[in-house]
Amino acid sequence: MKRILLICTLAVLANETFAQTAFKSGSLVVLRVGDGSSALNDAAAPVFMDEYSTKGKLIRTIAVPATNTKSNKPLTLSGNKPYEGLLSLSQDGKKLSFAGYNAAVGTPKVSTMASEWIVGVMDGSGQINTNTVLSPLLKRPVTSAVTEAENVWVSGVAPHLYHTTIGGSKVTSISSRSLRGLAIFNNQLYASQSSLKGLSPVIQVGVGLPATAKQRLTTLPGMPINSSLASARQFLFADLNVSIPGDDVLYVANDTQVDGITKYSLVDGSWVSNGTLPGRYIGVTAVISGTDVMLYAVKYGGTASKIYVIHDDTGYNGQISRLKPKALVNAPTKTMFRGIALSPGVQDAN
Repeated sequence: MKRILLICTLAVLANETFAQTAFKSGSLVVLRVGDGSSALNDAAAPVFMDEYSTKGKLIRTIAVPATNTKSNKPLTLSGNKPYEGLLSLSQDGKKLSFAGYNAAVGTPKVSTMASEWIVGVMDGSGQINTNTVLSPLLKRPVTSAVTEAENVWVSGVAPHLYHTTIGGSKVTSISSRSLRGLAIFNNQLYASQSSLKGLSPVIQVGVGLPATAKQRLTTLPGMPINSSLASARQFLFADLNVSIPGDDVLYVANDTQVDGITKYSLVDGSWVSNGTLPGRYIGVTAVISGTDVMLYAVKYGGTASKIYVIHDDTGYNGQISRLKPKALVNAPTKTMFRGIALSPGVQDAN
């Protein structure tokens, strides 16, 4: 009995040590819903963060808390809502954020139940904090979260974009609109959306990093308005033209077959389309070297999902329609990939 207990104890310690190991530099993290034990449906499913190399090799899996602990709340997601579980990396690259529900695994119709929204924040050592709770019981799906220092913004299908702080209790509605993905670039908060009339697929939220009510949502100049392209999920900006100050290329993952991944370039102050790669894409991230971009994107169809790699060597204002996405990783049976991001780095020593 003592020998069995010792073996079990060592196994637990080994697992905890594994979860505290720094991510491999330049690796990918994809959010996975489900453990493969049963088919996914509208019930709450466990969430995992899978680390992969850019060659598609699984490095490790980190389980997101699914039960109450002294320091964390459970965070689960609906098994069949592909717009949930989007990922956002902080500007400094050290915090990876996502959002879910304070609900037990198996809770039916979790996205429309009266559940608290929970923000998950993962650091460069794989430690996950789920003690940020949004108490309004909205009975609507939550989609995304992004952090900057101790500030947190959370979005969902519910008609609100919220601001709070990590572990904080004060929650402020800064916009009464339904949004999807969130990201911060150059100290400006942006969001994607799929149903707002008169706005582009990616929009600017207020000015800078707003924390007060009634923020204005602004269309990006030149982007289509009220078009089928307004089904955006994750997105990213890139600086590929040294002669243009700031970011000048935008990639948007769209959750419709014909829209797929769309590339835009900032030409004379307007975002001009550089073509589309068809397919239902949820998440997108990139490794950028000069004008060379390696896109990593999550694509799904029915109950299956895959990570694809897309090499965009066309540069600024280059067309992408002829690029060929290559399948990199299949999600395990009875699971689904959602958001994808570069892995977070380790905090600098004080």
